[in-house]
Amino acid sequence: NAGIGKVTVTGKGAYAGLVTKTFKIKPGRPSIKAVKGVKKGFKATWAKKSKAEATGYQVQYSTKKSMKGAKTKTVKGTSKTVKGLKAGKRYYVRVRAYKTVGKQKVYSSWSAKRAVTTKRR
Repeated sequence: NAGIGKVTVTGKGAYAGLVTKTFKIKPGRPSIKAVKGVKKGFKATWAKKSKAEATGYQVQYSTKKSMKGAKTKTVKGTSKTVKGLKAGKRYYVRVRAYKTVGKQKVYSSWSAKRAVTTKRR
């Protein structure tokens, strides 16, 4: 399961000592099912992860393929409609999952980018 893990190694005999390390187990990377242009916006849908693997998702979009200056929206479900964008403009969209462990969030890698053009009407 995604979250935070901890391992402790204890030495024996002449190798006395104790070492504890904490590490993150990332959720699996989500895959985008579809991105459709809507009037001055887009609707993105992606495959759902199990509750043990993801608490929610982040959708990021930008007019630049490099994702520079991207805006991010946080979502609990498996789709997000973003409106209020420029009509007839190409946007690049990607998604990642996160798992909340205590007060910390552990993020997956970003999905592959998908391009979408917003509609004028």
